[in-house]
Amino acid sequence: MLEVDSLTVSFGSATPAVEGASLTLAEGDGLLVCGATGAGKSTLLAAAAGLVPRLVRQAAFSGSVRLDDRPLADRTTAELFAQMGIVLQNLDDQLWDLGVEDLIAFPLENRGGEREAIRARVSELLLALGLDGLRGRRVLTLSGGERRMVALAASLALVPRLLVLDEPTTGLDPAARLRLVETLSRLRNAIPMLLIAEQDAAPLLGVASRIAFMHDAVLADGVATAGAMQGDRAWLEAGVLPPRRPRHRRAACTGGRTLLGVAGLRTARARGDGAPVLRDVAFEVGAGEVVGLIGRNGAGKTTLVQTMLGLIKAAAGGVALAGEDAAGWTPARRARRIGYVPQNMRRVLFNLTVREELLSALTGSTRATADAALAERVQAVLARYGLGATGEASPFGLSTRQQALLGLACVDCTSADVAVLDEPLLARDLEGRRMLEGFLDRLTAGGRGAMLISHDLELIDDVTDRTLILDDGRIVFDGPTAQAWDSAAFAGLGWPAPHFAEAA
Repeated sequence: MLEVDSLTVSFGSATPAVEGASLTLAEGDGLLVCGATGAGKSTLLAAAAGLVPRLVRQAAFSGSVRLDDRPLADRTTAELFAQMGIVLQNLDDQLWDLGVEDLIAFPLENRGGEREAIRARVSELLLALGLDGLRGRRVLTLSGGERRMVALAASLALVPRLLVLDEPTTGLDPAARLRLVETLSRLRNAIPMLLIAEQDAAPLLGVASRIAFMHDAVLADGVATAGAMQGDRAWLEAGVLPPRRPRHRRAACTGGRTLLGVAGLRTARARGDGAPVLRDVAFEVGAGEVVGLIGRNGAGKTTLVQTMLGLIKAAAGGVALAGEDAAGWTPARRARRIGYVPQNMRRVLFNLTVREELLSALTGSTRATADAALAERVQAVLARYGLGATGEASPFGLSTRQQALLGLACVDCTSADVAVLDEPLLARDLEGRRMLEGFLDRLTAGGRGAMLISHDLELIDDVTDRTLILDDGRIVFDGPTAQAWDSAAFAGLGWPAPHFAEAA
């Protein structure tokens, strides 16, 4: 049994990250914690798994966490993590540049397992999670969704008593989400307790017996899953979109002049069978247009973005920006025309303060400025995205939602023609979603365009005008989003179409 009693954790700010949280997980329990980004879910899970206070420095910690009636603080690190399986929201904090099989085998080897038994367990997990095709790959060459599934396999290697998953569906395509749920369902007898934090609850309802909502650091009592699905009020009060809500589509727009043109693109980067990751890829993004890009994990979406940004050299074909061939452009020059907001914003943060990040986006420099108009513009953009009080804060100290909003703010205030948003972590968060849609409205009203890459098909359906489907290295569908779900290309993915119902 896991018992969390009156837990309060603070990292030095005036408001605790978790305040007075209590929960109990008995044998056979699965608890799903739902709430907006920044509600305190990750801190709660980190404390329940023993990462806080053992490995993460905090300003204040009170209350208790006990596993099988014994405080986590009384267990050695080796003993504790032999019983805990953990997959963090930010995978960069727990992955190394190892081979896929080596990463999964690491916890088994660390406990002195026999070689043949380790090989058998690794093969079992690769097959169960649909990862057999990744044998021999380096983990850091995988897509975000593939990395998440490999991290899950590693966390399951020792068959933990408690499995802790922080936003486990992030970056997973619908088929991978289904494999995740099927695997968790099969393992419920072997893994006694399951603790999950997630905004997109619908895929995980089958493995959770209870749902507890978290808002502003406070955890409510858990309720039966069936009861939580009866209405929208609890979800809305927790700051997240209800999983079964009426939805409305964005008014479709026919793109104006071409801002981004990709023609005959082929990459030198190849798959295991020698085929190029991308071959003969062609599409356009027009002024005032929001274009969605979907495809399986590992289809090449990240490779496409990196090639557009000039981070990967194309073997054939090219990229044109506002009609100019970008073949000889440096990545820095392309970045002035393509505003990029990655899923993990920490990869593109370079400055000491939030204000300097915005100044850098505006001017290409972080030097102090006496330009009052520029300083006023920076403050106005920060305020627009709810970051007005964070100007002197470290961007690395912001919450995940705040970092995502900082990415939107940086693109908003530049002259980039096209914004590329890669799996924005704002789709299910009410406030974040409002900011995201406002960003897209301002962008398109100003004659700019956007490309949205996401496995959240409801988000794609809600906010994009046109959808591209990338499969087998090619764009196999390019047309109005409303028509994508009935296309042969989408049927070939084997995914369920997004639920759609007109809002009253």
